[in-house]
Amino acid sequence: MPTCEICGKNVAVLTRVLIEGAEVSVCRDCSRLGKPVLMISKLKNPGKPTLTTGVQTVKPPRQPKTSNRDIEKSIESYSLVENYGFLVKSARERMGLSPEELGVKLGEKASVIRKIEQGKLKPDNVLARKLEHFLKIKLLVPSTEIKPVGVSKVEEERGLTIGDLLKGIVEKTEE
Repeated sequence: MPTCEICGKNVAVLTRVLIEGAEVSVCRDCSRLGKPVLMISKLKNPGKPTLTTGVQTVKPPRQPKTSNRDIEKSIESYSLVENYGFLVKSARERMGLSPEELGVKLGEKASVIRKIEQGKLKPDNVLARKLEHFLKIKLLVPSTEIKPVGVSKVEEERGLTIGDLLKGIVEKTEE
């Protein structure tokens, strides 16, 4: 009689299961520990096992979902205008709202709205979009990448190092 590879019992029927990535032949009691692959049956003829296919679990393919990261990537190429605090405050006052009321409508704290209006806090791109949409103002403008002046060809190929930055700071302080 065949033996279970997990518990060692001698049984007439073994089931092939997948346990933690390994295919093993187990008894009925141990088969609950994995997913069935095929069934090996040894009843009368111990020399020839008859194979019967078992049930295999097949997961349907997942639909690719749009994540917030993809949305943020499309927004990342924008920068905040310089007078964002004044724009937010004037638009809020034009609509006749207090910072508390605007905060409630946008799902933000009133203190966050006040700090943005004072220029002490820069809103992230998502909050800036909310403010733009609700207050009907323009806070985000497409940003342009500015390349640092005076970078040599060698520095471009190997990249900028901390030593290069320190040299630049030392040169500026000496001038």
